[in-house]
Amino acid sequence: MSITCNSKKARVGIMICGHKEYWPQFPGAKEAIMDGAKKFEKMVSDNNVDVVVTGMVDTVEASYKAGMIFKKNDIDLLFVYLHTYVASGRWVPGIVNLNVPVVLVALSKKFDFDSKTIEIAHVIKDGSPCQLPEAYSALLRTGKEPADVLFGGFENDSRIRKTISEWCSVAKILRTYKGCVIGYLGHSYDGMLDMNSDPTAFTGAFGVYIKMLEMCELVDYVNNTTDEEVDDKIREMEEIFDFVDASYDPTTKDIVQEDIVWAAKCAVGLDKLVSSHNLSGLAYYYEGLANTYERVASNLIIGNTLLTRKGISLAGEADLKTCLAMKTTSAIGAGGSFCELCIVDFDKDLVFIGHDGPHDIRISNARPVIRGLGLYHGKKGYGISVEYSIRHGDITMVSLATDANNKFKFVVAEGQSVEGNVPEIGNTLTRGYFGKNVSKFIEDWTKAGPPHHASLCVGHVGSVIQKLGKALKVDVEIVRSGGVD
Repeated sequence: MSITCNSKKARVGIMICGHKEYWPQFPGAKEAIMDGAKKFEKMVSDNNVDVVVTGMVDTVEASYKAGMIFKKNDIDLLFVYLHTYVASGRWVPGIVNLNVPVVLVALSKKFDFDSKTIEIAHVIKDGSPCQLPEAYSALLRTGKEPADVLFGGFENDSRIRKTISEWCSVAKILRTYKGCVIGYLGHSYDGMLDMNSDPTAFTGAFGVYIKMLEMCELVDYVNNTTDEEVDDKIREMEEIFDFVDASYDPTTKDIVQEDIVWAAKCAVGLDKLVSSHNLSGLAYYYEGLANTYERVASNLIIGNTLLTRKGISLAGEADLKTCLAMKTTSAIGAGGSFCELCIVDFDKDLVFIGHDGPHDIRISNARPVIRGLGLYHGKKGYGISVEYSIRHGDITMVSLATDANNKFKFVVAEGQSVEGNVPEIGNTLTRGYFGKNVSKFIEDWTKAGPPHHASLCVGHVGSVIQKLGKALKVDVEIVRSGGVD
């Protein structure tokens, strides 16, 4: 599922906890716990995250010291490793002031219950679930509800490894949100009431900053591009895309060199805007009145596609919510392409999903195509656009909704991208299967309350988004999951 992206490397903390009264009673117990913690650390580090591990925490003083280490290292997620019983007061004080999700972990070796020689020392050294209820209760009572509890065996437990991997993915998303600046250029498409957002609400819920940008700055960058910059951008386009003539659709047209050059100039300008403001994403829309502003705003598809390919998520129609959804799925290596529900094949229970951009060509099923368009349906302007389908196999739609009280909710549907013909209309279109009865799926998706856009990504990421919601205290609604039938 993973793609190359520029997301920051997450930092995951592991606090190893022990009950100091056991050390003199059961020689080797402390060493056995540290050995188990080492195995767990390997499970975590296998997920391409930086791991911050403290020594044994078996006193209040040690817990405070560990907490300071975690703060200093700016961790994104904390696993509390509880091998066997440990009094909660030995470790809870050190983490109550950490503003990160906490996952309680206890892993155990397998016992030979046919043997009559199981001793209490084996329980102490090899693992027990005894400590988990107390640990959870203690954190609840201090106002820090754990994000999750994980209990299982060390040996070949795929569920354990999958859950660890998903929490590491959450850590990657949270790291991506840190320092994230999303630009807002222009205004939402007039009349699209689902697009409107409160920028401050994003900072409150996700910690990201929404920066207001001016169209005149972008136009100035476009007007002042050099021939060398434009030539370099055209070469980049030629390396990535195939250029094709008009299709049967009358809105398409043959590509002319003038449109390629203008798209390249706009792409260079967009690069400079993003670089100037250190943007991690951009939501944009502008119309203009038959002037340069209109010509620039209507020819950003190539530029925004090339930026999205580099992990800078862009969303059209000034959709801030979907921009953040795209940034979220991209952060875990699943990509994120701007999409909406388009047309339906009732006979095959398929819904075609796509848009006229921005696109994430990192997850394209084949080499993407540039096609000329004589008009952009429902919008001003003309030029060139991008056409392709998302990689065949598992896919997920992730949308970010808000209600009347400005409360956020992730809406998720897992399905498949399936092979077959798609209309050649200069847009992305993916044949999406979300289970039998496509009409019922569309009804269920709609009633979940998302805006009409979503991030379309590869793989099934619903369980990761559920965990993210738990970490952020943001609701998540799964409309379809896994085995969609």
